[in-house]
Amino acid sequence: MRAPKPHILKLFLSNKYTYAQILRKSDGNVLAAASTIEKDLRKDCPSTSDKPASVLVGKLLAERAQQAGISAVHWDRKYGQKYHGKVKELLVSMQEAGLPLN
Repeated sequence: MRAPKPHILKLFLSNKYTYAQILRKSDGNVLAAASTIEKDLRKDCPSTSDKPASVLVGKLLAERAQQAGISAVHWDRKYGQKYHGKVKELLVSMQEAGLPLN
């Protein structure tokens, strides 16, 4: 049997912004979140919808998750969703910042 995954990563990528949240699976509460809509993040990158912006969101999300005491997250890839581009950059930067996927 597999162990239950207590924390879930939710991503939303629009044409203008990138959003990422970590939810507690048992009750759906948001424990950590980051997006390119935040003013502090926007001043560090010229565009809010490209790969470098997704890298910044992944790093910021990993920092906030570690502050919240989260050691790993689970990401369910939707059927047919490709693992490339902004999604890949966000996930790789998040893992390099110390928040692995399980």
